[in-house]
Amino acid sequence: MTAVIDVHAHAAPRTLLSDLAAGRERFPGVEVRSHESTYTVAFSGGTPTRPIAPGLIDLDRRLGWLDEQGVERQVIGGWLDIFGYDLPAAEGAAWAELLTSAVGEIAAADERLTALGTVPLQDPERAAAALVACRRAGLPGIMIATRAGGRELDDPAYTSFWEAADDTGAVVFLHPGFAGAGPRYQDFGLVNGLARLEDSTVTLARMLYAGIPARFPRARIVVAHGGAALPYVLGRLTRNHALHPQTTADPLESFARLYFDSVVFDPLTLEFLVAKAGAARVLLGSDYPFPIGDLAPREVVGQADLKDSDRTAILGQTAAELFT
Repeated sequence: MTAVIDVHAHAAPRTLLSDLAAGRERFPGVEVRSHESTYTVAFSGGTPTRPIAPGLIDLDRRLGWLDEQGVERQVIGGWLDIFGYDLPAAEGAAWAELLTSAVGEIAAADERLTALGTVPLQDPERAAAALVACRRAGLPGIMIATRAGGRELDDPAYTSFWEAADDTGAVVFLHPGFAGAGPRYQDFGLVNGLARLEDSTVTLARMLYAGIPARFPRARIVVAHGGAALPYVLGRLTRNHALHPQTTADPLESFARLYFDSVVFDPLTLEFLVAKAGAARVLLGSDYPFPIGDLAPREVVGQADLKDSDRTAILGQTAAELFT
């Protein structure tokens, strides 16, 4: 039987954070403070992060959840709040390398875990070099945010980054941050409920119109949260391309090269995603350990009206091919 694989989860390295808080490890632009039983992190004198969720740093809790949910493998990236994109380029590169190593150590503690690397996205050339280093170290790829320093992922400055992803066949897991969270999102929990989805949708629309997935077809781009609104608005984007063919690439060509996780919560939505993208392009995800995530990820796959072969593909068949 195919192993059940959760491709969307996060982790933070307790030992590294403890060392930074105690002064045993030092980065000029990174400040870690103890907060009750966990930590907060601030970069370059900025506002501290939310307290790091216990599930991010508690390995036993994670492994217990895998057992409870019948998940046999989990792909873990870092926590985006501590990716350090606000750090100066050189320090950011050193921080990303250390964070990659620390998340790798978490994964090495249990054979069910597979780590994704972190790169200094604020510096495209250094990000490209870090991606290549991750692949040489045996990692399947990296997790990145939708932008860094106000620079969009379709910016020509990232050409070397996408070339590196293409050359190495890397997984690039695209995850939203807080970039879309303006004042109107501050009520009703809409930062998590909606702003992140807007952030992903705009980034993806730009990438499709720039033809990034089509131009770099060996880069295996995986998108969080079911692709946000992209599958639903694809028809409109296609119509807009028909009106402006000289300034936009065909979005359908690039859409067909994307992978999507299953964190959509609603069986009908999952059915729609499978109909648009194909079951072989949809992967089981949880967004562990966050409450806004799907912490019973197999249920929506079981409840959706799908063929057995589609369920097999989503639950782990495709992920086993990608994350090796």
